[in-house]
Amino acid sequence: MAAKNQTQTSPARRRTFILLCVGSVLAVGCAFGPEWLVRVGLGVALLTAVASVWMTWREMDRMVLQHMGELKALRDEAREAAHAHHVEMMATIARFTKRQEAYQAQIAEATAEIERLTADVAAVSLDAEAKQTRISALNKIVSDLEKQLSAAEDEVVLAQHVMSLPRRGAGRRTLDVSNIPLVYPSEAGALRQA
Repeated sequence: MAAKNQTQTSPARRRTFILLCVGSVLAVGCAFGPEWLVRVGLGVALLTAVASVWMTWREMDRMVLQHMGELKALRDEAREAAHAHHVEMMATIARFTKRQEAYQAQIAEATAEIERLTADVAAVSLDAEAKQTRISALNKIVSDLEKQLSAAEDEVVLAQHVMSLPRRGAGRRTLDVSNIPLVYPSEAGALRQA
């Protein structure tokens, strides 16, 4: 049985082998004859050798051309595969580049939004601090007014309980409002809300 990976014998190789066999048999057959037949056998052997060398060189040239054709086909296949791989890689790179650009745009938008919100938070914090300071000042004013109101109520209650004789030249006693700060309508609304 022949092996599966054994190459087939080409027709030119078979012809060369047959030529060598026939020429060798004729040359050996001529060697046992008379002198002229030996010389003919020698000529047959030389012609067989020259013909087999010529046929062998032709077969080798054919095999070289076949091998070069196979190599060219392999190179073309490799070139096409490399080109297809290059096109695929460039498409992948372009896809990743677009995705990266989209992410960069999202990051830029998010950074701008963060900066805007940070500025808004800072402004709100400053506004809250100013309002807290204003509320503290207004609470102090309210506290002072409540103390003065409480003192005035105490005086009114005391004045109702104590009877005094009217004096001449003495004026009525009035509530001292000289040190009470004025409350503007907007501040009065803030006081009601507090």
